[in-house]
Amino acid sequence: MMATVPPFTSEQARLLTRFLSSPQRPKDTLTYPQLAGFLFGLANGPELIPPSEWIPMVFNDQEAQYETKNEAEQVLQAMMALYNDCVRERPKGTISLPPGCEVRLQPMDNLNVDAPLSQWAQGFGMGYDYLAEVWDAYMPEELDEELGALLMTLTFFSSPKLAKAYRKETKGKSTLAQLAASIMEVFPEAMGEYVHLGRSIYQARLEAGDLNHDPASRPKIGRNDPCPCGSGKKFKKCCDLTKGTGSDPVFH
Repeated sequence: MMATVPPFTSEQARLLTRFLSSPQRPKDTLTYPQLAGFLFGLANGPELIPPSEWIPMVFNDQEAQYETKNEAEQVLQAMMALYNDCVRERPKGTISLPPGCEVRLQPMDNLNVDAPLSQWAQGFGMGYDYLAEVWDAYMPEELDEELGALLMTLTFFSSPKLAKAYRKETKGKSTLAQLAASIMEVFPEAMGEYVHLGRSIYQARLEAGDLNHDPASRPKIGRNDPCPCGSGKKFKKCCDLTKGTGSDPVFH
């Protein structure tokens, strides 16, 4: 199934950048790099979160203010492609940031507020935090330190304040600039390890039959109700996971 999903494109990255940064969007709408990090953190966690649940969060639980039905379809299609790109199987060691989230050459420049990597890290932190309780519940105790190191690496560039706090925690002799350079070197590997951990826990829960959500923990949506993602389609025609035929977390 994964091979049949069209890859996320640079054109879609530009579309999302324009749409999400428009002044017409609700206050605190995620930027495109924040969205990319958010979906990476969410999609590779130990629990599958349906689009009907995460799409409203992109717009701070407010209306996205689509101008036309065609615009809504294009934006939602791009977001789905970005999500699917986050879970696409790749050869070991080739996980990378999507188009439009380029890393700046000088490590410290990635701490600037307008740096794509800084915003990606902010979004990643949001995605992880959303599933933090699930991570805590199912992460083997012997891997706690490993996960902590991965989280430090992947959120390091969120802000100068957080980066300085991490430097203080390491109690090393490295300067902030030296630590930033070290983080940059291991960043791709950390992305891969986060994916491996999250998917391993998800697969173990799947095999154990431990993926039944508490019905009271999520809002009930009728299959003929409008989909919460804002597409204008019925839930059963859009983000209803019950129509899936396999275990791969891929959406259409």
